[in-house]
Amino acid sequence: MLSDDVGHAAAAGSALREDGRELRAETTAERFLLAAREWRPSLVLLDLGVGLSAGGIAALLRDPALEDGIGIIAIAAPEQFSLVGPGVKIDDLIVPPLEPGELRTRVARALWVRTGTDDGHVLREGSLTIDLERYKVAIDGGAVDLTYKEYELLRFLATNPGKPFTREALLNRVWGYDYYGGSRTVDVHVRRIRAKIEGRQQFIETVRNVGYRFIERAR
Repeated sequence: MLSDDVGHAAAAGSALREDGRELRAETTAERFLLAAREWRPSLVLLDLGVGLSAGGIAALLRDPALEDGIGIIAIAAPEQFSLVGPGVKIDDLIVPPLEPGELRTRVARALWVRTGTDDGHVLREGSLTIDLERYKVAIDGGAVDLTYKEYELLRFLATNPGKPFTREALLNRVWGYDYYGGSRTVDVHVRRIRAKIEGRQQFIETVRNVGYRFIERAR
């Protein structure tokens, strides 16, 4: 993330941690590019209030450190929209203040669009679709009836494909840090989700001695 706004950085970091994502924030373009070369992020949050001109933003986004595979979401107040000129690659734009749910959804969209989905708010994996805007899940086009926690657990795993999570981490991320239920809660919900969405295709994998992960397939 490139931003010199402490509030934006704090809000973004807090929101993205809910989905198990890491955020590195830098306050200057120079430090940001150095971090991008070192860290190779999947997505960049670019605060247009950082003080760069339209030409400076265009030059920044042409830097080799921000290769084609990296998504770009701009944070911009309406008066800053003009800083994004023609030909400047921006995947999405969000207007502050940063609302956690909206930011998490836009980040998930951008990441999945970059990995080959054809609809920015719909996650697709084989016969499974998850509509992030409407909170709906379907298999082969047929609606799947999930409880709220089942949906949140599936959404969390699906927006972090290939990454294993312990049962404790899933309890914290989905149920919250003040939830005192045991890890069996996660097992029960995973079993119910699998019963509802898995038949001819497996989506959630048990990682021995760890927990669970959403299966990431080559695209």
